[in-house]
Amino acid sequence: MGLAGLLGRVVVLVLAVVGTAIFSYYLHIPERPPIFDNPGLSYSDIVYGLFNPIFRDMVGYGGVVRRESIERLWFNSDMAVELATGRRVCPLPYRDYRFEYPPLIGFLWMVSVCTSVYLVLPDSYTALEYFTLSKSMAEVHYGIHSAVLVAFLAILIVYMYRIAVLAELSWKRIVLFLLLPSTVLYTIYNWDAIPAAFTIMAIYYMVTRRYSVSGFMLGLGISAKLLPIAPASVLVYDMVQKYRKGLVSRRQLVNMVVGIAVAGLAPYLAILAVSYNGFIYFVEHHAQWYCENCIYSLITWDIWSPLNRVYATVSTALSLLLLLAIDIDYTSHRQVIGVAAVSMIIVTALNYVFSPQMMLMITPLAILALEARHLPLLVLADTANFGIMALFYKDAETRRWLANTLGIGIDVKSSPWTPDSPVQIAAFTRNVVLLIVAVNVAYGIYRSRRGEGSSGGRSAESSGIA
Repeated sequence: MGLAGLLGRVVVLVLAVVGTAIFSYYLHIPERPPIFDNPGLSYSDIVYGLFNPIFRDMVGYGGVVRRESIERLWFNSDMAVELATGRRVCPLPYRDYRFEYPPLIGFLWMVSVCTSVYLVLPDSYTALEYFTLSKSMAEVHYGIHSAVLVAFLAILIVYMYRIAVLAELSWKRIVLFLLLPSTVLYTIYNWDAIPAAFTIMAIYYMVTRRYSVSGFMLGLGISAKLLPIAPASVLVYDMVQKYRKGLVSRRQLVNMVVGIAVAGLAPYLAILAVSYNGFIYFVEHHAQWYCENCIYSLITWDIWSPLNRVYATVSTALSLLLLLAIDIDYTSHRQVIGVAAVSMIIVTALNYVFSPQMMLMITPLAILALEARHLPLLVLADTANFGIMALFYKDAETRRWLANTLGIGIDVKSSPWTPDSPVQIAAFTRNVVLLIVAVNVAYGIYRSRRGEGSSGGRSAESSGIA
């Protein structure tokens, strides 16, 4: 490849990253009227899911302090009242108010909140002034998170490209990832671009045999979201088996495990040290969550049924155990990427919680692991995933259209959580297609281990996107 060709690739990738980042940023700007009058395309957990309920809803119209809102979300209600009524303070997540995200996100959140407090609020102010200024606080807060998420998207793309070069894959796959509707909608929505980047970085350092760095990156991914525990567990288990056979040294295994433990476990212990109540809330929040876009609601027909968690635990555990049977060839970049992709699909598509932003944890891995002819499956799953939020606030309208235009017998109501909803049909489609993707990737690994897939892989390369 000549210099001109390399520069051309870089320019296209940079333009794609910038375009995706700008569009995602624009979609979720706080209080901007949503495009197509669809709140699902403007909602973000960054502002509407957390910041507004915790910090803006403390004070209502007329400068009235809403103590019921404070008591519901704050451990330290006195600090909340002080912040709302004139004392510029920096409250801490987990300790002063409830926060359900992992420690790395909690640290970023603390920085953005404290920065917005000290940049926007004057030395003294009234509750009425706080009510007005909290809008500007939300904008600063959103800007900080957007900048960080775009930076991690760029890092993700750099390491995807590095892996693609090592695995002799087309760079066009990365452009495809950037153009996926879920990438555009969910990059600046929640924080999944951060653990996704750390996971891809970990895979890159794994295949280049820098195990301490790989383990550290996996640990950081786990400290940003629990899902990377799945590929971490599978890869460490395989390393243990290779160590027992003398194929991996003790030092390599220890470096990997220590890296994961230091970066992945220590931050959670820090939360526990800062606030026992905050840590317990974090655990209980996730343990007691409802069946969010999960496949088991079609069995129980009740998103709050405890059986959903039972089914998810059993099916996930059994599937991961089957995956552990694969003997990974570390000289095959496609195998390492494939095992990571399959484990990530298992821990999401078979879980009882599969929020739409979690798709960003899957697509960077899967798009590098799939054979070219199976990439349309991933595009289908991603499009269905986009449909979850695109239809969420339009559930009643979609039901009405299905009933009146297509004559489908469906209750016309707004109930996007129930299995008969178009939203859940989109989620079910996504989950099933992703499981098909996982089977395809796993079978490809099996074929390569038997020495049957190399010629097929090379012929796929010539197709232009493999």
